[in-house]
Order: sequence, then structure tokens, then C-alpha cells
Amino acid sequence: MLTFDLHYHANVHQMPGVQRRCRLRSIAHTVSRHGLHYLASTEHCYKKPLEAYQWLAHALADTSTAVLPGMESVTSEGIDIIYLYRTEDQLRRAVVEIPSFRRSVRDVKRLAEATDALTIIPHPFHICRSAAGNVLCRRSYANLLRACDYVEIHNGSALTFDKRLATSRTKPLLKKTLSKLQRTIDLPMKDRGRGMGWAVGSDAHFPGEQYIVGSTDAVMSPREDIFDFLRRRIRFSTYVLRQPATDNSVNNYRLLRSLQSIVKEGARKEYIKARAKAVVMASAVLRIGLYPPG
Repeated sequence: MLTFDLHYHANVHQMPGVQRRCRLRSIAHTVSRHGLHYLASTEHCYKKPLEAYQWLAHALADTSTAVLPGMESVTSEGIDIIYLYRTEDQLRRAVVEIPSFRRSVRDVKRLAEATDALTIIPHPFHICRSAAGNVLCRRSYANLLRACDYVEIHNGSALTFDKRLATSRTKPLLKKTLSKLQRTIDLPMKDRGRGMGWAVGSDAHFPGEQYIVGSTDAVMSPREDIFDFLRRRIRFSTYVLRQPATDNSVNNYRLLRSLQSIVKEGARKEYIKARAKAVVMASAVLRIGLYPPG
């Protein structure tokens, strides 16, 4: 059996040196303790994913866990798409060629082919605004499925929310939210598309939140590297790496920590989105000025 976490954030962007080293040591300790075979570094495209991969690969160099280069990009519609690569150089090129908020979901297949990437649709029905299934109509979502290699059938970031709401008095008022969380923890078959690989990701932003990863009994050929293996569109099953906390006080703390991270990332997203729009508008104004109509 091989274990994979295809959605992971080192989350060390702009972190002071001492704090970053502590975080990376904690990550290395966690994956070593639980014997994870492969970990995809999928830092957000606006948080220097190349540097995140380099830090993570260095931190895990003496462990049995191999790190795959990748990033979680965001389209002009605000939808998250994960791109995985064979080499660090390919990721370096992709960071330039797939800028935040500048490419549509309609460009995903073309961009993947141009940069030699494997693509994953993460958390398609999560409670966040970057979930493809929440933003797109059914037809557009189906088209995106056909354009990608994998769809994430389990995203671990929903577990803490789900555990906490399960014992909350407000549970009866949050049926829609709970439904989205359940679809994120176990994506229904009707939303998985045809011929897709099934990805499982912890989406952990903190070392202690890597609960469930993917597993497969598929055998890797001696002539395959890990990227070729993933090109087969493996249908991963869920595998419990560690049990989520059951204590409400622990879940409250982790929930608040996650919300703080979400707010920070959201603010940075809005800033980059506004800047991207300004660049597009400035380019349009320049074109009109240089080539006035008529």
C-alpha cells in the first residue's frame, strides 16, 4: 500500500526564521511518525509556492516521505485549481505562466498541457467561495471535470468544522452548511465525473491537522516515476493517518486558528485580485489610446 497527501500547505510564507524552522521540524516529525510515502506541496499561488516547496523538500530530505512540487492556483472566477509537476523547474515556470486571477477555468486544460501538469479540482463543494461546484453552473462544472485529471473526493479541512458543528446547538440552523461539509468529506459519486482520478488531501495548514490521506494498492512499475504513476488517474481511498480531536476545546482552538488563517488569506486574495483587475484595465486603456476606434 502507498499513501499520498495530494493537498498540503507548508504555510511558512512571511514567517520569521525561527518560527519557520520550528514549523518545518514539526511537519517532518509528523510525517515521519505516521509513515506517509508522498506529500504534494500545494501552497497557494499568492504565497510563493516555489519557496514553500523548497522549504518542505529540504525539511523532509532525511525522511522517507517524497515531496511533489505543485501549487494551488486561483482562476479569474476565483476558483481553486491544483497543478502538480514532475520537477522543481516546471513549477518555477508555472508560477510565471499561471498568475493569480488572470486565467479562466476554460484555460485549465491548455495551461496544464503547456506546463506539463497534472490537475486536481480541490474541495468542489466546500463552504468556501473558491469551490468550483459552488461557483459554476452544473454544465460548467462538468466541463471542468472533463478538463482535469483528478477531483478531490475528501478534503480534511472540513473535519474540524464538521466535528464542532455536530455537537453545536445551532446544528438545526446550519443544514446547508453541514450538507456542504459532508460533500467535502465524502464527495458523492454523481459529482466525481467519469474517468477521473480520485484525490484525497488533508488541506492541512498546520502540522497537527493532517488527519486523513489517500491510499492505493496499485503497484508502481520499475520504469515509472511518481508523476507517471499519478498520470494513471489513480482512484485513491481514504486512509486515517491520525484521528481528529473529539474534545470541543481543542476543536474550538483549531477552528479559530483556521478562521484566522482564512481571513488573512482572504484579505491577500482580494488585494491580488484587485491588482490583477487594475493591470487588465490599464492594458485595455493603453490599447484604446494607442489604437482608438474608427
